Amino acid sequence: MNEALFHIILLCIPVLGAVITGFVLPLIKSKLSAAQLNTIAKWVEKAVQAAEILFDAPKSGEAKRAYVIRFVSQMFNSKKEVITDEQIRILLEAALQQMLQGKAA
Repeated sequence: MNEALFHIILLCIPVLGAVITGFVLPLIKSKLSAAQLNTIAKWVEKAVQAAEILFDAPKSGEAKRAYVIRFVSQMFNSKKEVITDEQIRILLEAALQQMLQGKAA
C-alpha cells in the first residue's frame, strides 16, 4: 500500500509543477506588474508637473511631451524595456487630463 501511494505522489509532482508554472506564476507576475504600473503612473504625473514648470513658453507641448517620455523611459528602461513609448504617451495623456480637470474644478 505504501509503495502504491509513493507512485501516486511521484505522478502528481509533475502535474503540480505544471499547474504552478501555468497559472500561479503568471498570476504573481500580473500582480507585480500592476504595482509597477501604479509606480510608473505616479512618476509620469510628477514628470508632467515638472514639464509644466520647466517649459513655460506657449506652444511648447511637443517639448513637454518629449521631456516626459525621455525622462520616464530613462528611468524605467535603463536595463531592459519595461514600458514602451506608446504606453508612456497614454499615461502622459491621462495624467494631463487629470491635471486639467483639477485646474478646472
